[in-house]
Amino acid sequence: MKIFRIVVGLLLLVGGLYVLIGEHFAGTSADATVNARINVIRAPIEGQVNLAVRSIGARVNAGELVADITDERFDTARLIDLERDRDNQQIELKRVATQKGAIGKARAGFAAQLDNYQNGRVSQIEARIAEAKANQDAAAARLREADGALKRANDLSDRGVQTAANLERARAAQDVAQQELESARQRGSYLATELTAARSGVFIGDSYNDAPFSSQRVRELDLRLAELASEQEQIEARIAGFEKQIRAERLRLNKLTSAVLNARVAGMAWDFLVDDGEYARRGQDLVKLVDCRSLVVTASVTESLYDNLSIGTPVQFRLFGDERIFEGTVTRLGGSGASNLYANLAVGPSAEHLERFDVTVSVPELSNQPDLSCAIGRTGRVIFSNGPIATMRRFLTRYGV
Repeated sequence: MKIFRIVVGLLLLVGGLYVLIGEHFAGTSADATVNARINVIRAPIEGQVNLAVRSIGARVNAGELVADITDERFDTARLIDLERDRDNQQIELKRVATQKGAIGKARAGFAAQLDNYQNGRVSQIEARIAEAKANQDAAAARLREADGALKRANDLSDRGVQTAANLERARAAQDVAQQELESARQRGSYLATELTAARSGVFIGDSYNDAPFSSQRVRELDLRLAELASEQEQIEARIAGFEKQIRAERLRLNKLTSAVLNARVAGMAWDFLVDDGEYARRGQDLVKLVDCRSLVVTASVTESLYDNLSIGTPVQFRLFGDERIFEGTVTRLGGSGASNLYANLAVGPSAEHLERFDVTVSVPELSNQPDLSCAIGRTGRVIFSNGPIATMRRFLTRYGV
């Protein structure tokens, strides 16, 4: 029994020495911190800042409103000038429309007067044509009578009963009757031509122009209406131009007087560089957000261990106070004095960290753990080679212990 105890003690001693020496020679980091990139929200314009997220550590989703900025002191003189010019053109447009309405009423009156004159003139000419037709019929009757008288005179003259003087008088009467008939026919043709012209709006006469006063006024007013229509089109084109400029100016003012700032990444509010209601300058940093999708582990190692590492080297990471071990790979070898590499990271390096050599490790499994998906600042240790404890832990985990 005593020998058995001695053997067991020696085995335990050897095992303890193996673990101590193995862990001593296993490559581990001096410190390791869960880190992530910082996303800085800056002011695109000057103005008063209204924060929608106000507590450090608040979780935000991509596209979520973080803050908005309004600038009520922006110069709007250009927009005011454009709106005033547009209003003046609208007043001119109303004036032209009023003139068109008044001239249109006057034209309608003259057009009605012209219609009445034309109808009266047509009726007058039609009456003259009827009179000329009656005169033509009378002239035709007189011509027939003169033809009969001339025929009788010729018969009497042939028999020696009629004197030569009476025969000449009969012939003259027949010629006069024939000319009167021709004159009546020409008068009828003239009146028919005058009637056709009157019906088309042209009035033929010896003592007046070809168009009455009302017709001339209608033409003058039509010309003035055409001029006003052209002026109206020009004013409407200017108004459309001013409206286009006003829309462009308002769009420019909206961009320069108000801005909505949304989170570009899903993460956590890390720091507020302005207070709610504070006036910010253009380009000023307002809020820092941690991009929880970019979790990495930053660690420092000795020079001897650093010289044996390369990009893609497999490692293990364990948080202090947590028994879980996560697999990872080396993604960056920052070397010594790597303070500039932390300018865009949430947790900066300590003085002791900068005295050693910087290593960045990617541990994808951290993002899959609900309690560690954004565990920025948690510390632990990176194991760059398998030690006895890690080997034993994997062995026990494999069998459910």
